[in-house]
Amino acid sequence: MTTQVLVRLRTPLLLCAIAGVVAVAGLAGGPTVERVAVLALISIVFVTGLSTFSANSGIMSFGHVAFMALGAYTAAFLTIPVPLKGTLFSQLPEPMSFLRELQSSFVVAVVVGGLVAAVLGLITAPGIARLSGLQSGIATLAVLMVTYNVLSSWTSVTRGSSSMIGIPQATTLWSGLGFAVAAIIVAWAYQSSRSGLQLRASREDYWASVASGVSVGRHRATAWVLSAFLCGAAGALYASFITSFNVSVFFLSTTFSFIVMVVLGGYLSLSGAVLGAVGVSLLQEVLRRFQDGQFTGGSALPAGVADLMLAALLLVVLIKFPLGLMGSGELGQRGRQQQTDEVEPQPEGASA
Repeated sequence: MTTQVLVRLRTPLLLCAIAGVVAVAGLAGGPTVERVAVLALISIVFVTGLSTFSANSGIMSFGHVAFMALGAYTAAFLTIPVPLKGTLFSQLPEPMSFLRELQSSFVVAVVVGGLVAAVLGLITAPGIARLSGLQSGIATLAVLMVTYNVLSSWTSVTRGSSSMIGIPQATTLWSGLGFAVAAIIVAWAYQSSRSGLQLRASREDYWASVASGVSVGRHRATAWVLSAFLCGAAGALYASFITSFNVSVFFLSTTFSFIVMVVLGGYLSLSGAVLGAVGVSLLQEVLRRFQDGQFTGGSALPAGVADLMLAALLLVVLIKFPLGLMGSGELGQRGRQQQTDEVEPQPEGASA
């Protein structure tokens, strides 16, 4: 019995160990390495949330950075010192004036940030759950664009294009590790649950699942809301580490960075998402130093070279491994590589 339990927990234990190695590496290195490690752990929390929806449903989402943005702004409202809030939010509408007096701990801010993002997930879930294929991807992108425009235009509350400043730095290597491990456990628990198994069955054969009585829409909505919570928590962690940000951070460039992580590792695999987050975070730092001339005798390369090299790597990997390096498997388990057009066989626009 004990052996069976260990075999079942092998994948989450391995993933948690990987997160631990990232934290230890950051602790053993200098300030720059520590910063990269913390950002990698935050990326693990985010891609784990994204994987909770995309890996189980087979639908790639381009809108989860919207949830990250809500988590970051929520953490800012809850942790910026009250005296500073009076200056930053002097034009708050009267019904929201209570926000100037709010003050909470870091952990509460992360949890509440996740809950606020989950509320947006709950509001948008009915529409997302009923769409499939290309339509669902466009719908998730629409969620991001609407959220971005609201945040950038609602200047009396979000300061618009001005930066949120004065956020206490509370995210550390160990708090980042703790939340990364918690996110992996939550994602694995859902993946192993009845809802997760039925959602993955619909990913493999939509019509067979519907014929078997699986409520695909309900399971997609559950995964969507849960993933929103995890991505919102990642946003709160990011805000509490970077200490200042503006709305431009939470748009297409960040979205595509996370997409690269998930696609390189394998967007149908939780292990692929985690490994992709760690690998791409390290690779981006190496390419940044290469572009800045640290590996070329001080001769800086043209701006954008690092992005081009990352894009070239992504193209090569996708040609060789259409479903990413992990395919649809997990660490310690057998996966498979298949053509991407076999992932989601239901027709576009199929109602769940």
